[in-house]
Amino acid sequence: MRKIIEGDVDLSRLHLTELLDLSDVEVGSFFDCENNNLTSLVGSPHTVGGGFYCMYNNLTSLKGSPHTVGGSFSCSYNDLTSLEGAPKIIGNNRFLGSFICSYNNLTSLEGSPETIKGLFSCRDNNLTSLKGSPHTIISGDFDCALNNLTSLEGIPKTVDNFFYIDKALEDKFPEDYIRSLCKIKGVVKYI
Repeated sequence: MRKIIEGDVDLSRLHLTELLDLSDVEVGSFFDCENNNLTSLVGSPHTVGGGFYCMYNNLTSLKGSPHTVGGSFSCSYNDLTSLEGAPKIIGNNRFLGSFICSYNNLTSLEGSPETIKGLFSCRDNNLTSLKGSPHTIISGDFDCALNNLTSLEGIPKTVDNFFYIDKALEDKFPEDYIRSLCKIKGVVKYI
């Protein structure tokens, strides 16, 4: 039986280089390990009921991430080249659950959760395609701006809100082409 921590766990700004082993723990609310010197998420809780924040570290992998995150998962501002090891389930009945992997060195979105209830942002990476992105974005936006996209292969099948892409790609990927690949209920925004 897993141990349960009812409230938040805040390990931010402690200059940690590794996490304590909490892999047999369920955190009822939020888990924050941002602004440290972590290179790995090994030791993360198995389940986090709220958000999981590991931004501003030196992560090169998401292996060791929680299996389930009820709220948002943000791993922005790291050295990630892959999303392998990311949580499988994001969001629950209490939270929409966004997945934010912006400002990394991602070359692929393989490993992304298949369905996101909130925002999915892979802004400012080294992506040339959207292969591996979630299939469905429910009640949220899809933001793939500031990448070197040469193809929209892997674009989600459905985006319930806005779709953000580089203004420089407007001629290459016009709105009608994007909409022919993805059912977008909101606006296509070139930024």
